[in-house]
Amino acid sequence: MNATIGENFSAGALSLLNETDLLARIAKGDEKAFGLVFHHYRGKIYSYAFHLTESRSQADELVQDVFLKVWLYREKVTQVLHFDNWLFTIARNQIFDRLKQMAKEASFRKRMADLPESIINPVEDQLLSRENEDRLQKALDQLSPRQKLIFHLSRRQGMKHEEIASHLQISRHTVKTHLVQALKTLREALYLHTDGMIPVAILMLLS
Repeated sequence: MNATIGENFSAGALSLLNETDLLARIAKGDEKAFGLVFHHYRGKIYSYAFHLTESRSQADELVQDVFLKVWLYREKVTQVLHFDNWLFTIARNQIFDRLKQMAKEASFRKRMADLPESIINPVEDQLLSRENEDRLQKALDQLSPRQKLIFHLSRRQGMKHEEIASHLQISRHTVKTHLVQALKTLREALYLHTDGMIPVAILMLLS
């Protein structure tokens, strides 16, 4: 990792004046306090992620991933001595994991390019292209923060409704309601912008 990037992150991510109090409230599940911390640090994490991935959609998604981890481990934040350094460590790990995934996908696509077209086409139908990723991200941006979080936990993390309810300290019914509405909104948005031709990879997320 480029040490200068990490140092710049820490130097630029100045602590909030009332950060200790906010972290204590987050540990108790206070979403308003979480929102304040999120908006304070999101810009720096986005810049760091964009610098390494050179993708706005990837950077946006990585910001969500980082703060999702913060929320899931919220009960431990009061034990963290330097929250900005801890946050950067999470961001670094998430970004490096994503870069490895992107490298694997690039390698896979390169191998596919060497195969006959008759073999490639069925496989390409299953791939989520960058264009489709951007379409999906735009659709996700239409969701409320809670709907986006529940969709991410369900479809990206593979968590069951009971697990999501336990993590977010809400009822299973509330989880189901938010997810149903999120899926409805996403389907409508994607059908509108893809002329009804939604790629299989996205359809699997929306099923």
